[in-house]
Amino acid sequence: MTEETGTPDEDGRREAQTLRRDRERDERAVAKELERARRDEEKAADQRRKDEDRARRDAERREQTEVRTREQAERDAQRAAEQARRERERAAQDAAKEAGRALREAAKAERAAALAQLRATREAARARREAERADEGTDGGADGDRAARSSDRLRDLPPDIAVLWREPAPPRRGPRPGLSLDQIADAAIALADTEGLDAVSMARVAESLGFTTMSLYRYVTSKDELLMLMSDRVADRPPRVGREVGDWRARLELLLELTQPILAAHPWMSRTTTLLFAVGPNRLAWMEAMVAALEDTPLDEATKLQAVGALSGHQLEWARLMDAEGTRQRAVAAAQGRDGSDEDWHDSVIARLVDPAEHPAMARAVAGGALDPANQPVAGLDLGTRLILDGLATLIART
Repeated sequence: MTEETGTPDEDGRREAQTLRRDRERDERAVAKELERARRDEEKAADQRRKDEDRARRDAERREQTEVRTREQAERDAQRAAEQARRERERAAQDAAKEAGRALREAAKAERAAALAQLRATREAARARREAERADEGTDGGADGDRAARSSDRLRDLPPDIAVLWREPAPPRRGPRPGLSLDQIADAAIALADTEGLDAVSMARVAESLGFTTMSLYRYVTSKDELLMLMSDRVADRPPRVGREVGDWRARLELLLELTQPILAAHPWMSRTTTLLFAVGPNRLAWMEAMVAALEDTPLDEATKLQAVGALSGHQLEWARLMDAEGTRQRAVAAAQGRDGSDEDWHDSVIARLVDPAEHPAMARAVAGGALDPANQPVAGLDLGTRLILDGLATLIART
């Protein structure tokens, strides 16, 4: 059998349909490939963006890490420098304190030696006076004349001064001998030295002596008289200071230096005004020695006495200042839980309060070490005393 074939038109249509379908299939395939290529491109672009973001973040993290590392290194360096500075300052302060402590110990030793020398000199002077009195006892007429003159001189003195010039009572016989004014004064001095001036009372002194308070009143009628006795007893007699020591200034400086260990050993002396009026035999002897030191100067007598008064008053004021400073430092140390053994002249309170803009002069003084322990006086005459002596020298040169 022969295969049937269609008409040419039908074959053409089928061929055209086949071609169209093939073309459409090819177009869809191309479109799919293009879509796939587009998606691949978008994915690639997204990946590039992600990679770029990741690289940027990594770079930022590295930069931040470097900044933190650099800042940490700078802070460490600053802390190390600050620690080194504090250690240097601490070492300098420790060295200054140690030097100040050594100077204070040396000053204490020097004052103790001076006080021992002064006591030895006084003992020698006392022995000499006793020998002189023994020699004078052989001359009854002269002794009677001196007693008469002394009686006239001491008549009508104020009671608190008269007690200083009272003749010693003869020793009383019996199982319980009487007291002497020196014993009473010594007991009160010991009490003031150990417990302070406020602890001194007639009752406490009588108790320390083993007597009743009323029995003590037979010798001393008031605490003011007791303070007078204490002040004059502590002063004792000065040594003989003649021209062999040197000129007027050398003699005055020696006398003033001899008073320093007395004031240092008995700080209560500077806290009472009684000393200003305690003109007893010892105090008058010191005044005599100091005025006599100026006897070869052209100054008139009133100026000599005023100069001695200025020097004595300044000595007391300086002792009062040193005692108050020591008391304040011990109180601060106690409040801070320290024992006060590392007392320091350096007044850190002033150093902290000084504002260079408001207190430029004080700031320069602090920066110049004016408050440092090494620059503070620890022995010898203070600046105020030396200034008074310098002024006195100028006055003598002009007279």
